[in-house]
Amino acid sequence: MPDPARSGRALGPDADGDRPGRRSGARDRSGHGQGRNLFQEQLSVEGSYVWRYDASDLSQRRGEAVTTLGQGWTEPPGTPAVGLAYLAAFKATGRPLFMDMAKATARALLRTQLESGGWQALLEFDPVARAAWCYRADAGTGRPDCEAIEGNKLRNVTNIDDNISQASLTFLIRLDSELRGEWGDLRKAAMFGLEGLLEMQYPNGSWPVRSDFKIPDALTNSAWRARYPAEWSRTYVEPAGEFYITNDHVVRDTIRMFLLAADTYREPAYLATARRAGDFLLAARLPESQPGWAQTYNPDLEPIWGRKFEPPAIAAYETASSIEALLELYAATGERRYLEGIDPPARWLEQSRLPEGDWARFYELETNRPLYFDADYQITHDGGEAPDHYSFRGSFGIPSVLERYRQAADGEVLAGQADVSPVPSDADVEAITGALDDQGRWVEDGLIHSGSFVRNLAALASFAAAEKGVSLPDYIRPVRHKLDF
Repeated sequence: MPDPARSGRALGPDADGDRPGRRSGARDRSGHGQGRNLFQEQLSVEGSYVWRYDASDLSQRRGEAVTTLGQGWTEPPGTPAVGLAYLAAFKATGRPLFMDMAKATARALLRTQLESGGWQALLEFDPVARAAWCYRADAGTGRPDCEAIEGNKLRNVTNIDDNISQASLTFLIRLDSELRGEWGDLRKAAMFGLEGLLEMQYPNGSWPVRSDFKIPDALTNSAWRARYPAEWSRTYVEPAGEFYITNDHVVRDTIRMFLLAADTYREPAYLATARRAGDFLLAARLPESQPGWAQTYNPDLEPIWGRKFEPPAIAAYETASSIEALLELYAATGERRYLEGIDPPARWLEQSRLPEGDWARFYELETNRPLYFDADYQITHDGGEAPDHYSFRGSFGIPSVLERYRQAADGEVLAGQADVSPVPSDADVEAITGALDDQGRWVEDGLIHSGSFVRNLAALASFAAAEKGVSLPDYIRPVRHKLDF
């Protein structure tokens, strides 16, 4: 059993600022408040965060790209992921410190919400550089009208790739719920963002990865059911025109966000939006004998190339995330068509497991042979020379997804409803608290990782709540798969 000073009271300073658990002048291993204060006071830019920081020079910082001291990052484990961890800590302890941190993080997102409703990966706070962006907060402040801004083609483009806008809205919705709508600007931003993503949805239920306008119905004449292409090129063909994707969990993450919004605000339009996306997934599932999902489709719902290392194929990872989305729709609606739509792809995943116990990312259309790429990005069936920048093989969380499906199919639980934060073991808590350095930081190979901070803070929050006999919502679940970035 961990020392209480390092477990139930391990979530930072008491209200009077004293550090819990300090004994005989020894270094306080429970000093997570110190680590978190450092995180906000020394690492935050206007309430925003990036992915990682050089522990010896905190000015050296980056998200997916290097950032300046006037920039933040939205893609998890950036700004919204940190905000969700702060919110978990507040729910576990009730300490105003954590609510103040969560509010500061929300202000960063309110200041960088685009007029199209969502966010880009990069958040700009430099007063001069901000003028190149169509930030909703800056409208009417002397900045040129959005249409008049030149030199930035992304100036008003909502991005839903990599959980950028979905995670941001998820955090704002969670915080708005906790505050019971009392922060009017926060509620308005959440409503505005949800409306923007609702209007972006294609009539067939899919979404473009990024957009700055409402999608006209006339643009979309999608097939009703996925099919195999008559032929496909073994060399890269850049997708042109309109296309639909499941890659990077775009559909799952957006469904998950709209289900949260529907549950929070009791707005039927949000649930209807999630249902339409579920209909798209059911339509985009390929026929037997490969009833899984591709990453990218043309308007005929035929698999096509995405990027040069993403061929027309059945994708194991995206099949798993599509199953997750259907499970959560089943949990929210009780409609068995979502559950019944999972059985064929679940069986396909079981049958497609490699002898070593994991999965290839891609399986060749109709033959079901694993597909890889060599160092020159030529398709091959040999994974030995695959580039290491992409997950061409792995477990992809598939075993846990299949287990959740089996539970739902057996009637044990409506999968997705048990949105409860996992409680770490005593040994896990000891490891987390013991990993702090003398400055109260989690440092790995000379770097401070936001993902580790989010994971550790949420775990300690769950542990502290459990000590009180309380189950904590799994606030970081929507971003958990991104915490190792």
